[in-house]
Amino acid sequence: MDIEMFGKLSDAFGPSGFEEDVIRTIADYCKEFDVENDAMNNLYVRMPGTKQDSRPVIQLDAHLDACGFMVQNIQDNGCLGIIMLGGFHLTSLPAHAVWIRTRSGKMVHGIICAKPVHFMTTAERNSQTLEIEKMYVDVGATSREEVENVFGIHIGDPMMPDVTFEYDAEHEICFGKAFDNRAGCACIIDTMTRLCGEKDQLAVRVTGAFAAQEEVGTRGATVTSQIVRPDLAIVFEGSPSDDFYFSAAQTQGHMRGGVQIRRMDKSYISNPVFIEYAEELAKKFGIPFQETVRRGGSTNAGKISLTAKAVPV
Repeated sequence: MDIEMFGKLSDAFGPSGFEEDVIRTIADYCKEFDVENDAMNNLYVRMPGTKQDSRPVIQLDAHLDACGFMVQNIQDNGCLGIIMLGGFHLTSLPAHAVWIRTRSGKMVHGIICAKPVHFMTTAERNSQTLEIEKMYVDVGATSREEVENVFGIHIGDPMMPDVTFEYDAEHEICFGKAFDNRAGCACIIDTMTRLCGEKDQLAVRVTGAFAAQEEVGTRGATVTSQIVRPDLAIVFEGSPSDDFYFSAAQTQGHMRGGVQIRRMDKSYISNPVFIEYAEELAKKFGIPFQETVRRGGSTNAGKISLTAKAVPV
């Protein structure tokens, strides 16, 4: 895979509902394909000249968005109240730097702050509870007027964590944000680029569908699956590794263990015939994989699998 491409996708600004920068980045790498987007920020990438042919359709799915924040209110003292776009664990947020994108496109740096320990009561110091309503972003302003008129920030402006992609070539390890699911986006681009030269010989018509708003309820895939109308689908996700928490015998998603083939999560139960076919191919071509049954979590597979008369995913 092109690591530079993956890095640009990881760095792209794209919290749920604000995926335009990710779309532009993908489009730059898909100039040989037919590319279009819709009003929701879903992006469709098709092999050139194949939109209307009659072959069965296979949808390659990944989601564009990443967890982020939105300005929910502006305090009199210039601090920004925030609401989450997607699911963060609150303990990871205090002291995290963020970028806020204003309506003019300007990027403003801020930091998530909570009440300093100096001002806490004994009960607050001993409390293990954090509330997003009591977390604020400080951009250095001292009033609401300064936030709006000098910084150009308004209620509804999006923000994302400030994390820059790095690649450790010696150990082949990537560091960055939004691997869920810019890793999937990069995989689709890479897959379609490899297949493009033999597109006319393929038994299927391949469409890359990059969905918006997955982190807030797999909303984009509800639309993309209706547009693509796939016969089969492959979801490329950025799943969390579990080898930090479980023994080697229990882990189903450990680093360097190979692609995760998910049989179940909270959003869907897989089609066993399609999964067994995938595993047969993996064994035939020496592709390492990990079988996975997740107690929690969901992906676009849930929405895609319910399209029309049902889609094996």
